Amino acid sequence: MTSQDKVESSFWHRLLDTRLTRRTAIGSAAATAAAVTLPLNIAEAQANNGGPSTVDARKVKPQTVAPFRPVPVTGADALTLPAGYRYQVLAPWGEKFTNDGREIGFNHDYVGYFPIDMLQGGQSSTDALLTINHEYVNALFVGGNTKERTPAQVRAEMEAVGVSVVRVRKEGGAWKVVPDARNRRIDALTDIELTGPVRGTAPVKGATMVKGSVGNCSGGQTPWGTLLTCEENVDGYTKAWAGSGYEAMHQGWVTEIDPFDPAWTPKKRTGMGRFRHENVAITVAADGRVVGYMGDDMQDACVYKFVSRGRYNPADRAANLKLLEDGDLYVANFGNGSWVLLDYDRNKKLQEAKGADGKALFASQADVLADARASALAVGGTPVDRPEDIEIHPRTGEVYVALTNNSKHGNYFGQIIKFREAKDDWTATTFLWEVFAVGGPQSGFASPDNLVFDPYGNLWMVTDNSDLGSNPIKDFHGNNAMFFFATEGPNAGKAQRFAIGPVDAEMTGPVWSPDGKTLFLAIQHPGEDSESLDKLRSNFAAKPGTNVPRPTLVAIEGFPGWKA
Repeated sequence: MTSQDKVESSFWHRLLDTRLTRRTAIGSAAATAAAVTLPLNIAEAQANNGGPSTVDARKVKPQTVAPFRPVPVTGADALTLPAGYRYQVLAPWGEKFTNDGREIGFNHDYVGYFPIDMLQGGQSSTDALLTINHEYVNALFVGGNTKERTPAQVRAEMEAVGVSVVRVRKEGGAWKVVPDARNRRIDALTDIELTGPVRGTAPVKGATMVKGSVGNCSGGQTPWGTLLTCEENVDGYTKAWAGSGYEAMHQGWVTEIDPFDPAWTPKKRTGMGRFRHENVAITVAADGRVVGYMGDDMQDACVYKFVSRGRYNPADRAANLKLLEDGDLYVANFGNGSWVLLDYDRNKKLQEAKGADGKALFASQADVLADARASALAVGGTPVDRPEDIEIHPRTGEVYVALTNNSKHGNYFGQIIKFREAKDDWTATTFLWEVFAVGGPQSGFASPDNLVFDPYGNLWMVTDNSDLGSNPIKDFHGNNAMFFFATEGPNAGKAQRFAIGPVDAEMTGPVWSPDGKTLFLAIQHPGEDSESLDKLRSNFAAKPGTNVPRPTLVAIEGFPGWKA
């Protein structure tokens, strides 16, 4: 029995019937006041999607005015930026970048920034290893066959997904991809190790090693310098890649990759559960345990938290590389502001859960984790409206969640919520929450997706209204866009449009260089709704001499940089 079969009410249908009291909603004034006296562990929360920053968030003043003049709505096939800002195309699909001739993958999504000198304590803003997720392929562009795929096309698609590790350097005022032995591809054919409670068990057919990482949507970075790439829409490949040996149950996990060590085998962290992973926001609690917040990106799915049992040691990277093997997984209940443990031995509801046929849904912790969505709903996790990105405010420690939309229940525009853990402890089992911003014509945005905080504590958000198709309710919005939100002061929660993407494209995976002067942003699936190669809707980032649009990374500059 799937979670979808068991869900009949949405986030708002369930929650708006619950009377919100001071115990279930944060007062904005109280939250702002509390931020002034945050304990050290909260104040050290990282901005930049877990990436490094040369700015101490505790020593900068909140910025309440956008550093640009907002751009008007447009449907142009271009990346539109405010006056004074510029971009360059970097690492587009199909470019060779490894010593063995591998190409950059398709449909760029999450981007991780790892300073080249990070393991030596450095924070270079001009030289780095970037990790780029490649979420899925468009069969029209990869192989040109949208009907029955040939074995050669399946192979090409399997090699075009996954992750690219790319060294980039700023030279002569421009960013360039540069040769490096660490440049490489992790794709659907790469050997990856399963770790944690599901390793070697029945749900994964006894596997300890599996092939590939697919559906790589968003992700996160760890303090010890690894990428966490999140596997989202993995079930659809079963039919498309029939005969290739693809196993859907081997996908749908959080996979850890060390960008600095090509010899280190990537690890699927099964303790963090199997679902449509959109992202993971990593932080370190006051007691040293590592906490990861995650969303299950589908309608009527849940928000999760993983808490490691081991503790982070900045001086022992080898030990840190094992931290995500073991821990506790929780699901959020927004009705009473609690985290519910998903542990078969310690939660009787999981032992007693039965399907429509009267049979037990779970017999072990491996079963619970392998279908975390069904487990979450069985214990009272709150189904919400497509929880996509989750990020942690660098000044307040509050956790922000982008709820993209839910067309099944009329929530076409989505919203951003935020919550604060009890006693400002990320390992707490209770929290308080409130709505930060609501999408719609009155606010100017719809379908919030990826989030990133700058060191001031400003929130930047990109949208994804692709699933609404030609629905006229999104006409006010134009192409997918990127917005700026102040999180403190009189303009808190008000959206200001910074950038607009090309036709049919999403902008994804925003991440800053540590000095805040370059914003790396992925342009995903431009021209995706094209009928054929003769009727292309976009030509964005096309290779010279061709008209075919290409997913790509862009480097945006013109920012003033962060000042204490």
